Amino acid sequence: MLYIELINGILALTNNLLDFLFFGGGLMIIFGFPIYFFLKRTFSFELFSQTIFLVVLAGLLAFFWWLPSFLVKSFGLGFFVQSEWETLIRWGEISLVLLAFFFHFGREHGGNRWFYSWFFHVVVIFLGLLIDRWTGILFISLPTLTLYYVILYQLAMVVVPTSNPENVKEKQKRFHVLSSYAWGIQSPLSVVDGHAWKSPEIRIPGDFTWGFSDFPFPIVKDLDLRPGLVWTKSHHVVEVSGGTSLKRIDGPGIVFTGTLERAAQVFDLRLQLRTNELDVVSKDGVSFKARVFTAFRLDPGIWDKETYDTLRSKNPLFRGADRLSHESGSFPFSHVRIQAALGLTSTEASDGGKTIYWDQKVLSAVENATRKVVSQKNLDEMWRPRDDAPFKNALDIIANEIRDNIFLNLRSSGILLVVARIVNFRFSEELNQPDDISTKQLEAWGSVWEEMSQNILSDAQAESEHLQQEAHVYAKTVFLDSVVDGLRQAQDMHPELPRYVIAMRFLSTFWDYAKKQTPDSDLEEVQNYYNTYLSKLYPNRGGQGQ
Repeated sequence: MLYIELINGILALTNNLLDFLFFGGGLMIIFGFPIYFFLKRTFSFELFSQTIFLVVLAGLLAFFWWLPSFLVKSFGLGFFVQSEWETLIRWGEISLVLLAFFFHFGREHGGNRWFYSWFFHVVVIFLGLLIDRWTGILFISLPTLTLYYVILYQLAMVVVPTSNPENVKEKQKRFHVLSSYAWGIQSPLSVVDGHAWKSPEIRIPGDFTWGFSDFPFPIVKDLDLRPGLVWTKSHHVVEVSGGTSLKRIDGPGIVFTGTLERAAQVFDLRLQLRTNELDVVSKDGVSFKARVFTAFRLDPGIWDKETYDTLRSKNPLFRGADRLSHESGSFPFSHVRIQAALGLTSTEASDGGKTIYWDQKVLSAVENATRKVVSQKNLDEMWRPRDDAPFKNALDIIANEIRDNIFLNLRSSGILLVVARIVNFRFSEELNQPDDISTKQLEAWGSVWEEMSQNILSDAQAESEHLQQEAHVYAKTVFLDSVVDGLRQAQDMHPELPRYVIAMRFLSTFWDYAKKQTPDSDLEEVQNYYNTYLSKLYPNRGGQGQ
């Protein structure tokens, strides 16, 4: 019995001591913190008002600490001793405050998870309290809750994505992401789906406008118990903004966000390819549609001194931008250059308040430069350069002019323009409301080309006739020369053979060959030649072709 009484005495002393340390010590901290808060800061009216608020809050907490003692003495509760009733009521007050807290912050985005977590913790704690107050909490409730959070930690290492699995701080943040989700008070959890013109897609909604870092308690503030998460791929970085200001450029991989922080723009480090059809007007007033192709990317190169000095003079923020700040992985980049690209659009918005993203700004610059270059050229120069020469291409010249107009300005914003060119153009197919100026210009342009084509055809026809005449004369000469040579050779071989017999054989052979090779339309002309030469051999016959 003596040992039992001794153990009960030790347990009672332990319970009373922990009651004093937990509740009494907590009360002392609550009252001491406003003084600490006030002394650590420079005096101002805002500081004074915040200190008054903390004092009032401490007074309310002191009232709730004193209330259980008043209730026990007033109602004479006797099932438990007085200290036990006070402990139960104070834990009940804490449970109700936590219920109100998680109901307020967790009901919108947490479904019923906040209630399940609250109910589980309350049951475990009150189970220990009912067994033997603080000793029950130490040996039953605390081990149970520790096991629960150990399992939750191990689950977080499997479920929550990671960039560096061995990093201790990242492990802590991953655990806080899952534990805040279990309580239903998580910050937004987002995924970048791969498009440079979209914001991250929120997979699990949450509230990023508050956090435990808002609490003026250093220990809680440093823990960052409910970080947000943005899951990016290896070729993505994101702009993390806080309110209206830029916090940082973060990524690739897993990006954790804090209170009031959210991922705004996504920067795709890969080569970007875009195409668009524009309405353009030439110098001579003809309107048509031009198909423009553009390739660009965030500048990944290392600049030489000349390039660095040139770009630094155009953008003073490029201090140290000649080198890359992130060189690991397949897509190295410079944080300063990305911040410069962000500066293109950070204060711009289109109609309806929609943000204009960095790649849209590049497209806008290319389109404006294309319209400007086309407006300085006649319609003919879309086919034939002004200074035409062999191997010159009009569209290549236009592409070079477009690039020269905007290349340096874009690069001074951290964007490397690879190509910008017109790849095709066409005239509008809408004939219901024709453009008078365009119609007249097209008619004039068509008449010029019609005249040019007629001149080319006339020159070609004259050249053809000339060649035919030359061929006719040449063939005639060659034939006659061959006849004369044949007669001479035949006479040399047979001096006694009459010359007219030899000539007759040649003419007969010519006539047989001509009938086989000559078209019917030209056969009459050939026959006239044959009769002419035959009449010379037989003047008295007036010969006909046989």
